[in-house]
Parts: sequence; C-alpha cells; structure tokens
Amino acid sequence: MNLDGKKTYITAAVVALASFAMAMGWLSKEQYQVILGLLGSLGLAALRSGVARGATDKAAAGEPDEAGAGPGGGKPAAGCGVGGNG
Repeated sequence: MNLDGKKTYITAAVVALASFAMAMGWLSKEQYQVILGLLGSLGLAALRSGVARGATDKAAAGEPDEAGAGPGGGKPAAGCGVGGNG
C-alpha cells in the first residue's frame, strides 16, 4: 500500500475522529491531549517528508528552485527606487 501524499490527510482525519470522540465524552481531556500530541508529531513528520521529497523531485526533474526562477536569477533589478540610489 502506497501512502505517498496521504499521510498528512490520514493524520488530520484521525485528529478529527479524536475531537469527535472527546465531544461525545468517550475520551477524557488528558487522553485527548496525549492523542493530539502524538498525532501532531506524526503530522509534522509527514509534512517534513513531503517538503523534502518535493525539493528532491524538482532537482531530479531539472526544474529550477524558487530563488533562481525569476528573471535575473532571483536577484533584484537595479534602480528599484527603494533606497537612496533610486
């Protein structure tokens, strides 16, 4: 089973289920806090994995990163008029 791109959504769904269970009185506040702590950590790990995978996918495809994507390689144009040299 391939979970690429779905781990964050699964984690969010389980958080929603835990919130529902607490609202129904099936979980105590302490149990709910433990569950949210664990699921929050899993969600952040899934997001970090997705961000890292996205950067390596771009590099493998030969796409430029955001810093070099604009005209002039992401450098500001001369004579912007922002400073005293404008």
